[in-house]
Amino acid sequence: MVINGERLISHLKDVREFTDTPGNGVTRFSYSENDSKVREYILDKARSAGCSIETDAVGNIRLGLKNNTDSQKIIVCGSHIDTVRNGGWLDGIYGSLSSLEVMLTLSENSYSGRYGFETVIFAEEEGSNFGSTMTGSKFITGIYGDEDLDRLKDDSGRTLREYLSIDSLPDDIIWDFDRYRAMFELHIEQGPVLDRENIPIGIINAVFGMRTVEITVTGVGNHAGATPMSERFDALSAAALCILSAEKIVSEDPDRRTVATAGKMSISPNCSNVIPESVTFTLEIRDSDIHKIDSYMEKVLDEIRNICADRKCTVSIREHSKGAPVILNEDIRKRMIKTAQKKNLTYKVMDSGAVHDAAMIAPHIDTGMIFVPSIEGRSHVPFEDTKTEDLVTGAQFLLDVITGEME
Repeated sequence: MVINGERLISHLKDVREFTDTPGNGVTRFSYSENDSKVREYILDKARSAGCSIETDAVGNIRLGLKNNTDSQKIIVCGSHIDTVRNGGWLDGIYGSLSSLEVMLTLSENSYSGRYGFETVIFAEEEGSNFGSTMTGSKFITGIYGDEDLDRLKDDSGRTLREYLSIDSLPDDIIWDFDRYRAMFELHIEQGPVLDRENIPIGIINAVFGMRTVEITVTGVGNHAGATPMSERFDALSAAALCILSAEKIVSEDPDRRTVATAGKMSISPNCSNVIPESVTFTLEIRDSDIHKIDSYMEKVLDEIRNICADRKCTVSIREHSKGAPVILNEDIRKRMIKTAQKKNLTYKVMDSGAVHDAAMIAPHIDTGMIFVPSIEGRSHVPFEDTKTEDLVTGAQFLLDVITGEME
């Protein structure tokens, strides 16, 4: 069987127009008007193919192949449709629409096999609304519960419960994982490796774990003109040294895998003519080895304490979140390798530095991930792109892997 590559690309081009920031990347937060438009676009295609449709209380969508039977275990495949602000046109939506294309192809060929097939679209994967990544998949795996509907709030203070207009979560929000045989997620790499090495397919071994802390450095606010340089206790200067120290320490990783990022910062009083009194910033460290994550984080935090002491500033450190690395299923990885070899596709077994919904599902059912190249490794920006032939190749490979599993 062969997917309809032109149809896939047409669908991708159609939905990239559903954005809050036309001409400046794709901005499509979960539960927004444009999110609803993409959902309806996908549901319309699914209805035309006779697929079953189910949307749960937090907005996760499941589309079932019309030939599925109640006695079959299910292979599920999909991704998300929400974006970061001013993001790219492929992140998440490529995997969702590729899964839809697989379903349409299976339907058109009246295909039935040992297992059934479903497409899943996870809600609020990016965390752009509520600051919590993979929200939809955390609810269906039981990581999040009813109390999180009130804990998760947007920047205006509106809760997820208010967005969803529900009193409480239904008992069946958690998936019955006994129904499922396997999970697959196709995604753009969001990094430079495949593009740099001219490899069309990445087969994922592990999804990086991460540890995030929130650091507040407090100095003394004072007049920017009247305070001599020798008498300043500048929180922002100290914070800058802390961030650079994290970069330096983690760059010494001999495996060159560990990464550190300071991604969010607030400065008080944030005035051009006042020496900053306090700075709060996030620091995260990622790797596929939890011991390396913790080891590097402790080295960085020790150095941060030393820097702040030398600069006569105080520092407080709050643990924000932590997620262990996830090793994906070895048997599925081996079967994907065999499929790539059979199809004469060049491939690379690699890790994912970005987190994905598949990592939430992997502890419950056998799970695999596939990457296609990102041009120059750009993602989460308007310049995000992938060659058309790579997009089609990835979706076809997904179909080949799934039909191989279903037989």
